Amino acid sequence: MNKPVTIADFIAHLQRFDPAVPCVGHIWIADDFEDVAPELAPDDVLATLALADATLDADTSLSWYFLRHCADTVLARREEDV
Repeated sequence: MNKPVTIADFIAHLQRFDPAVPCVGHIWIADDFEDVAPELAPDDVLATLALADATLDADTSLSWYFLRHCADTVLARREEDV
């Protein structure tokens, strides 16, 4: 699985643009999973963020529901590996 995008990655990408350029964006960070899925272990959080990044569909968007779905997928995979 790919590594999750970091804040540093976003900063590097955004520095290519003039700071006055209008934009829209929404950033979720690892700490958000304390609310979404508190049962996730730290490695599960990283896997969930990577899955969300890899499977994000602009029609779905980054919502609490989508992140919970990604967390459930990671947890199910973890159970299958046991």
